[in-house]
Amino acid sequence: MKRGVASADGLLAVAASWGVFWGGWAALIPGMKADLALSDQQLGFALFAIPVGAVPAMLLTGRLARRLRQHTLPLVTVVFALAVASTAVASSYQAFVVALFLVGGSSGAIEVALNATTAAYEARDGRRLFNRVHAATPVAMLAAAPAVGLARQVGVPTEAVLLLIAAVVAVSAALVVDRRGWQEPAAAPAGARPRRLLAPLLLVGAIGATALLMENAVEQWGAIHLEQRLGVGPLVASLAPATYMAGLAIGRMIAQRHGDRVSERRLLMLGGALGGVGLAVGAAAWSPWWSLLGFGISGLGIAPVLPTLLSAAGRAAGPQRRATAISVVTIVGYAGFLSSPPLVGVLAGGLGLRTALTLVALGGAVLVVGAQVTRMLSAPAGGPGGAESPALSGARAAEPGQGDGGGGRTG
Repeated sequence: MKRGVASADGLLAVAASWGVFWGGWAALIPGMKADLALSDQQLGFALFAIPVGAVPAMLLTGRLARRLRQHTLPLVTVVFALAVASTAVASSYQAFVVALFLVGGSSGAIEVALNATTAAYEARDGRRLFNRVHAATPVAMLAAAPAVGLARQVGVPTEAVLLLIAAVVAVSAALVVDRRGWQEPAAAPAGARPRRLLAPLLLVGAIGATALLMENAVEQWGAIHLEQRLGVGPLVASLAPATYMAGLAIGRMIAQRHGDRVSERRLLMLGGALGGVGLAVGAAAWSPWWSLLGFGISGLGIAPVLPTLLSAAGRAAGPQRRATAISVVTIVGYAGFLSSPPLVGVLAGGLGLRTALTLVALGGAVLVVGAQVTRMLSAPAGGPGGAESPALSGARAAEPGQGDGGGGRTG
């Protein structure tokens, strides 16, 4: 049991170090823009290199995880540390773009590897871990954002902050090294009929994408809503994403501690209902404090959705195809995160930001209805003892390069 706890602590370290970087990222951008004398257009193009690097890395990491197994997460975390360090030493615009491409790629790889490893440890140790691991990221982001802002305020160079973060990430890579290995796949029973999971996995990913679309809407547009629509100052406006992230962290801690008292389907239904209602209140409230309360409730509700979906997908796939299943769900879910800012922007341009956020809140109804997908994944993936059948024969077709290879931010 002590070894299982140590494994979980390593996962928490990686999730937290990942959150430290992304939590302080927004505060670091102005300094990097000034240091490199970038125009707004140049900065926008450079930042676009992050998702461009993330998507192919997510596709490839599932295949990598099937081969390297427990060694995958330490490896990609080291690469992420080097990528963060490369942004500190980038002395030209071209080098900065390359560095951000590497940051995006290694960050996307961590997302898939962390989820796949968490699913593997859940199966191996018989312990629920997803909500706990996913709670570490928003907690770290909440702590890192003001800390990095304060560091820049007192004159600490941007390069020094980035190198310190890179060192923190590197330490987490060492902490997640685990010699116990993943649960070994067992042979499928003779004559067992393969269960095709591609369609259910795509549906699970779409539900996760809805949750991430709602999440990023608050993170990117919540402060703008409070400042422009409710007339508050920058300090109070900054509480919108902070309140949401706090709700996200608290909700995952509650789900980790008490989530086993209800079924996954009911947990998803409750989360979707709270998330939708909270976001609607945050969008419609005429008082900034009611709006902040709504955003916090939204985070509280949406908190267990993605961890629950990933855990269910990992169990359904079984040991042999777990990494592939996790990568499929994570990649599809990431599409919702990426599409959220432009989608809300288009809706806000035509209907107003308040109406746009209210429409996004309807995603809560999608989560409530989509909770039924857990029934599609509930049948065992293999024979006795968790042995896996070739359940992902359909999903493997989505992987690049070969028929059975594999290739998915936590919020």
